[in-house]
Amino acid sequence: MGNQVSSTHSKRTDKSVMKVEKYVSIGASDTVGLGTSNPSVDGWVPTFASLISAEQIINLGRNGSTLENALKQQLPKVFDHKPDVITIWLAVNDFNQQVHDRSILTSYTTNLNFILAELRNRLGNHTRIFVGNVPDLTKVSIYTSLGIPKLLLNIQIKRWNDAIKRVVKKNHCDLVDLYSHWKELGEHPEYVSFDGFHPSKDGYHRLAQIFHQQYLK
Repeated sequence: MGNQVSSTHSKRTDKSVMKVEKYVSIGASDTVGLGTSNPSVDGWVPTFASLISAEQIINLGRNGSTLENALKQQLPKVFDHKPDVITIWLAVNDFNQQVHDRSILTSYTTNLNFILAELRNRLGNHTRIFVGNVPDLTKVSIYTSLGIPKLLLNIQIKRWNDAIKRVVKKNHCDLVDLYSHWKELGEHPEYVSFDGFHPSKDGYHRLAQIFHQQYLK
C-alpha cells in the first residue's frame, strides 16, 4: 500500500517538475494578449510559461484567427520547434460565427480532430497538449448587451464543449475546462478588460492559473 502511494506521488511530481525547453501556443487575440497594455508580459501565455518554467516561448497566436485559419497558418510552424508543451485555445471566434453559419460546429470539430491527430502523430505522446474549451459567455457583458437569451447561449456552449471534450479525449490530450472556472467571473468583473470582451491583466493571470492546474494533474 505504501509503495503504491509513493509511486503515484512520484508520477505527479515528475509532471510538475518536467523540464520544458519549448512551449508553443496556438490561438487568437486572447493568446496574443489583447486587452492588456503589455501583452508580452501580462498575457496568459507568458504567465503560464513562467508557471511551468518554460525556457522558450513560441507564441503563434494571431488576432482574429479561427481554428481553420490556425490549421493553415499556425499548425505547420509547430513542427519547426518540436515543443514539450502546446496550448490551444481557439473556440470563441468560431463559436461566434454561428450567426452566419449554423453548420460551423461540424467543420470546427473536424478541424480540431485533424490538428490534434496531426500533433499526436508527428510529435508523439511525450508532448503535452492542452486544449481550452468555450468559457461561460453568459458572464461576458458584450453577449448580454446584444440581448442573447442566457438559456440559448448556455445550450449552444454545452453543445460545443461536449464536442470539444470528445475530440480532446480521442486524441489523448488535456482538456482545460474554462467553462466551469469562468463562472467565477460574476464575482470578479475585473477579469474583463475595457472592451467588455477580452480578459484583463487579472483575467489573463487567472486563465494561466487554470491551465497550470491542469498541467499539474
